[in-house]
Amino acid sequence: MTAQVVVLNATLEPIGVASLQRAVAFIVKERAQIMLAADGTIRSNSLELPVPRVVVFNDYVPIPHTRLYDRMPWTRRGVLDRDRRRCAYCERPGATIDHILPVSRGGESTWLNTITACVACNGAKGSRTPAEAGMPLRFEPRVVWRREVMMLAVEAAGVDLKELGLAS
Repeated sequence: MTAQVVVLNATLEPIGVASLQRAVAFIVKERAQIMLAADGTIRSNSLELPVPRVVVFNDYVPIPHTRLYDRMPWTRRGVLDRDRRRCAYCERPGATIDHILPVSRGGESTWLNTITACVACNGAKGSRTPAEAGMPLRFEPRVVWRREVMMLAVEAAGVDLKELGLAS
């Protein structure tokens, strides 16, 4: 049970992603119902239900919306996810983090000073700035907010909210 299930509030607003086990618990406790199901069923001695992909709470759950607009703390994984694992120099798949102003020259690990890079571009740039290396960025780094992380999790769960008529 490692699948991810999108969780919607009673207002049909996405509020997060839960494990399949947790989503089933919401359903069994009658806190939520299945809005979209995957193929297959979940069976136990006393229960059989479709595999949920999207569940919606029966009652409104207050979420402090101001929290959705908080900055996320910087993480390596966060940078890779933000850049969709694309190299900021050549747009090929990337798996390393590059500091725009190198750490050896006082650069810090912040959202605006780090980008995803492929191994070849990261090595070619070395301890120089992109301008010094003649390697312009194809896209600019940006700060990541909690709402964006939540929406990326929804996307990673394989649910298109536009298809459900829930996002514009």
